[in-house]
Amino acid sequence: MMPGNASAPPPPFEETEGSRLLERHASRGSALDSHPQLRLFMTCWLDTFLVKGLVDPQLRQLTILRVAWRCGQPFEWANHYRRARAEGLSDDDILSIRTDQPPRDLEGPRRTVVRAADEVVDLGYLSPDTYAACGEVFTEPAVLHEFLHLVAGYRMIATILNTTRPSVAEAGLPWWPPDGRGPARSSMSRRETT
Repeated sequence: MMPGNASAPPPPFEETEGSRLLERHASRGSALDSHPQLRLFMTCWLDTFLVKGLVDPQLRQLTILRVAWRCGQPFEWANHYRRARAEGLSDDDILSIRTDQPPRDLEGPRRTVVRAADEVVDLGYLSPDTYAACGEVFTEPAVLHEFLHLVAGYRMIATILNTTRPSVAEAGLPWWPPDGRGPARSSMSRRETT
């Protein structure tokens, strides 16, 4: 057999909160249905960052929302809008990260995580100054490293979702909640490819 064509038996499956999240949000007939290792990775991803993560839950959600906003990703925005609301963020809190002027409009840790998200989207990395500022917000090295994986990882997720274009409507999600307005600089249209 050629390498890469051999079928290894799937790893034992253990139901976790991450697997339940994945089951609720993965589209039927997705590649995950026939790729057990990728499904296991995504389950571990969700368990690591959303279920058992050490990053402050509100800052986590604001970071993910900022990446989704900057990448014009309505599916991820709608999913994490709900999670942000569940973590106690108001619509005003959530809408605040849509600003084009974070240094002017945001303060403290929110400004820092938005700056980090913007740099990952624009540059592909955190500048030394931004990384140092993140270290002041996330003072434990393990939490800082988790945050770095979180912001970079959700950029990856936005890339995947912007490529595969899952249907917001078919998932039963609202379009750019709470007000139905997406980013102006996005070239995406409301019409979805299914």
